Amino acid sequence: MEEVKGFSVVPVELAQSQWNKKARHYMFIKKHQSNAMKEMAERSLFIVNPPFACTLSTIRQFFKSIASNSLVENLFINDEDLDYDINLTRLTSDLYDDDKDGQGSLVRLPNGTAIVVFVDKSACSLAMSKLKKYCKGDELYSWRVCGDETATSIRMAKAYRDRVLSPEETSAEVSLSLQEFEKREAKSIEELGEMKTLVDEDGFTMVVGKNRKTKRGILGKMSGTSKVKEIEDKKLKRKEKADFYRFQIREKKKLEMNELLKKFRDDQERIKELKEKKRFRPY
Repeated sequence: MEEVKGFSVVPVELAQSQWNKKARHYMFIKKHQSNAMKEMAERSLFIVNPPFACTLSTIRQFFKSIASNSLVENLFINDEDLDYDINLTRLTSDLYDDDKDGQGSLVRLPNGTAIVVFVDKSACSLAMSKLKKYCKGDELYSWRVCGDETATSIRMAKAYRDRVLSPEETSAEVSLSLQEFEKREAKSIEELGEMKTLVDEDGFTMVVGKNRKTKRGILGKMSGTSKVKEIEDKKLKRKEKADFYRFQIREKKKLEMNELLKKFRDDQERIKELKEKKRFRPY
């Protein structure tokens, strides 16, 4: 099987160790598509099911063996498990503004996927064409993990044990998170108090209801009032007619003539400069 739903099926051979025999691992690769970052997407490949402990070094070695001229610039990978970090601020308080959500990493990937970014578009196209030839062949690339040839359950168990914190470290992390949470909450309460006493350009103080407890709620009300004002201004402009009275027509013609005269004089000055530089070519 060489292709599945637009993905090229790329088999690799996991390195043999004293604990396991040789095994095949299958990656699914296709050209990356993204409307947010078109320039990067044109020189990137999207990978589903990359090998365990896949790094920039290992992916560079793989593509170097497939296509030596396809230079890899960067690697974005999400090989985390399903135990996502919990955002305590969203669960324990409604004081925070959600506008900051979504910032941080520019590349958001589903679990078990990766994006390989090449130096240019031609290198990406070359790597994709060589991959298709590799899939048709019988010789498999031997995938080795840098620093450790064990690529099965023993290595996974070791990586999981390294991630588990001791009771003392867990207690320190929790106390630090709670302190930061209290600081952010106190700062948000202070900012909300300042926003509730906000005075606009006309000198009026905004009235905020007791149910509006978030910055987004208050800012939404402000944007709503500004939109109403814009709509009213547009309606007034539609009602006004610029050429209803004779003096308006005269003023309009006068302005048009002045603009034409100004353009004519500017053209004369430009032609004069070109003649002095002997660059004037009318035909």
